[in-house]
Amino acid sequence: MGNTKKRKKKKSSGIGIAIPAMIAGLVLVGGGSVFLLRDQIFPSSDDSSLAEKSAPVTVSSSVTAPAVTSAPEQTVTSEIVTTAPAETVTEPVTTPEPEINIEDLAPESGQWVNGVVMYNRGTPDIRAMPVFYGTLSIGEMYADLLNKYKEMVGDKVNIYNMSIPLASAFYMPKNLQDDVTEQHGCITHIGDHLSNVKNIDAFEAIGRHGNEYVYSRTDHHWQPLGAYYAAQAFCKEAGVPFPDLSTYEKCHIDDFLGSMYMYTDYAEDLAAYPDTFWYYKPSNEYTTTYYNGSFQNGYDGDLFFDWAEGASCYSAILGGDMNIAEIKTDVDNDRVLVIIKDSYGNALVPFFVGSFSKIYVTDFRYVDVKMKDFFEEVGATDVLFGMSISSNYSYGPIESMEAIMQ
Repeated sequence: MGNTKKRKKKKSSGIGIAIPAMIAGLVLVGGGSVFLLRDQIFPSSDDSSLAEKSAPVTVSSSVTAPAVTSAPEQTVTSEIVTTAPAETVTEPVTTPEPEINIEDLAPESGQWVNGVVMYNRGTPDIRAMPVFYGTLSIGEMYADLLNKYKEMVGDKVNIYNMSIPLASAFYMPKNLQDDVTEQHGCITHIGDHLSNVKNIDAFEAIGRHGNEYVYSRTDHHWQPLGAYYAAQAFCKEAGVPFPDLSTYEKCHIDDFLGSMYMYTDYAEDLAAYPDTFWYYKPSNEYTTTYYNGSFQNGYDGDLFFDWAEGASCYSAILGGDMNIAEIKTDVDNDRVLVIIKDSYGNALVPFFVGSFSKIYVTDFRYVDVKMKDFFEEVGATDVLFGMSISSNYSYGPIESMEAIMQ
């Protein structure tokens, strides 16, 4: 595995993910610092819950797509590769792949387009992606917060951190790398300041497969395949079974043009090569119940929303972010996982269904419960902070996670 290049740390006033101001809007905080945080603050294509079928699917603060009540059959296809019971799989059986040099994933050149980076224009490999700016002191604030969570729960609950890198961590054109902050160093810096909290290195887990379809090319999110590799690293650390990818039902939705398509002012060359959103359904038995942000008014639902389409394809998993999801599985190990996330964490959830007896999914932006009480009520044994590195290096998300602690 090649070492990652240490890029110049560009100064930032608490900015995590760079988004064009004219599109995302501005939020002013103390000292005049500006957050351009679409993924954390503004509703995105996955923020309007598809679980509530009567509500419109919000793409951004200015673009709204109507909800779809049924999917055209030709839009989603699936194939069951095997039906092995997930609980019988304790070790993934995969063919070892040759290691790649992560540095070699970056193209030689790219260009700025409306505040995001594009490269390979005019080819099927075209990509548009957000960039990351972060200062180490903000990452230390986040680490200190997780240490407080650990002190709050004591030895009876395991606390984990997974800082999920953006696509630009791997594919930032070499001619622009000095303009942004190198992400892996920021991830390991958080780990260096954690106390009795386990840090999952998602960068290494994903980077070893960086030549696969692990990030969307037209959206700011990762693809579920990238989440699979990160989830594998977490489950190994947690000491729980982890079904091989071949045991999942593989589904896809075509013609996915995500958030980057809008941020590039609807670049025609992106539209010519849309993404395909691939996602994976567990083969073991489970049920899904949704609650409001106060953990009340529960109703049975589906983990997957196959009829998601267009800019909202990422919402095919969980249907959005606003609800608390409870997933009960046939895994008999009495392990109860609570996930505290932003929208990046959604793609992880299906890959834990074969690993934990119960899973609770909460989004710090919308949950209206105190986590100390919530952990006790659901009998949490494990808590995963699984979110984009942007949330780890931004004041607003850190303050929100502190506010819901106790």
